[in-house]
Amino acid sequence: MKKYIVYSMAMWLAACASFGEQTPLAQPVSGEQLNLPNQAIAPISPTWWQAYQDAQLNRLIEQALQQSPDLQMVAARIRQAQAAHGLAQSQQGVQAALKANGAGLLHYSPDDKTAPIPAAVQDAIGHDIAYGSLQLNAQWTWDLWGKQKAQTAAALGQVQARQYEWVAARLAIAQAVAQHYWQWQTLRQQASYIEQRIAIKQKQEALLQQRIRAGLMPASQAYPITAAKCQLQAALRQMQQRAEQTLHALAALSGKTPNDLPTLQASHLASVPTLPSDTLTADLLGKRPDIAAQREAILARNQLIKAARADFYPNIRISALAGLSELKIGNLPTSANLMAGLLPSVSLPIFTSGALQANLAQKHAEFDEQVAQYNQTVYQSLRQAANALVAYEQSAQAYRLQQESTAIAQRAAQAAARRHRAGLDNGLNQLATQDEVLVAQSQQLDAQAQQNAAWINANVALGGGWLP
Repeated sequence: MKKYIVYSMAMWLAACASFGEQTPLAQPVSGEQLNLPNQAIAPISPTWWQAYQDAQLNRLIEQALQQSPDLQMVAARIRQAQAAHGLAQSQQGVQAALKANGAGLLHYSPDDKTAPIPAAVQDAIGHDIAYGSLQLNAQWTWDLWGKQKAQTAAALGQVQARQYEWVAARLAIAQAVAQHYWQWQTLRQQASYIEQRIAIKQKQEALLQQRIRAGLMPASQAYPITAAKCQLQAALRQMQQRAEQTLHALAALSGKTPNDLPTLQASHLASVPTLPSDTLTADLLGKRPDIAAQREAILARNQLIKAARADFYPNIRISALAGLSELKIGNLPTSANLMAGLLPSVSLPIFTSGALQANLAQKHAEFDEQVAQYNQTVYQSLRQAANALVAYEQSAQAYRLQQESTAIAQRAAQAAARRHRAGLDNGLNQLATQDEVLVAQSQQLDAQAQQNAAWINANVALGGGWLP
């Protein structure tokens, strides 16, 4: 008996279709290939934005994470993947259905001489015919080659990939809200500097007009100051427009209309926190949710290849039914029957015109595409992290240099004020040095804003505190 089973299995496998020529599978890039130091990155807080200690920013990010349409879309994709996993998992069990049907015929035609049943027969056996049945059908497929198991594992991998995408979306939303918030604060402060510079230009213009009326200088001497004032007024309008557009962006990120966005209070930019890590290591590959999502997608694709390979082997299915049927014809005795059956079946993929080989080749190509996407995500992540670290370091140095420049401009303005009080200098020079201070402060604000952006980008590029 054992020999018979072995011989039968050998014949089955010999009758199966061959895999054909398939290209070798691509390999995802590893940490060793990237030539990165193998050391842990300093931990980042999952709520890294709270390092600013800004209640407005914290509230905006919390609202965005609760109401963002982007997160709602990703959450819907997670539910879709979970439903697909449940569907794949259900195929591993027994499929059963209860079926009931019936039919009846009432024949009555006493005055119809052409009735198909003679009257004498009708009087003897009656006119009614009724039939009914109740069946329980069940079916089970033996997952001998692991196809259903592989499909279930692939569906579960997609669920995990979608969950990692949700984490990545949360990071992106927090990053965008923080960037737009500090951009709005920067624009408001820059607008304040421009307003102060416009006031200085107006004072300079008034002093020049006094000298022009006194005949001490021609009218053309006031033209550059007037032109500069007009340029500043135009820049102020543009700054205010950008500030309003930034608020609109914040509203969209939070799932609100511009009118529903809470009123924000302008304040000076907070000091840029210290970055926990300034080193790029192989540990980054395990702390980025987008990389983790791509890695899970690769595993899911690999399971689909296993499922496609299982199609080349015999498929064993067992069907069973049990039920009751009843037939009643007029006055004749009722006929009731119990029925039951067990129907095993085996299908052998002997000849499929290359369909199985083509399907397997497609799964191989999809796997290779997913590996390429994973590798691309890894390289893009490394580029983003490296750029963010460089930007943070350089912007910090630029901010320190700009602070020195502002301090020098302030000392020059103080010296000009002392000379003016001593009667050694006119008011125009004093106003000019005050304007230079505002220009330096504006440039310092830009440098601080760039450092802020670099700090935010670096926290996100290093994983945003996510742990798998």
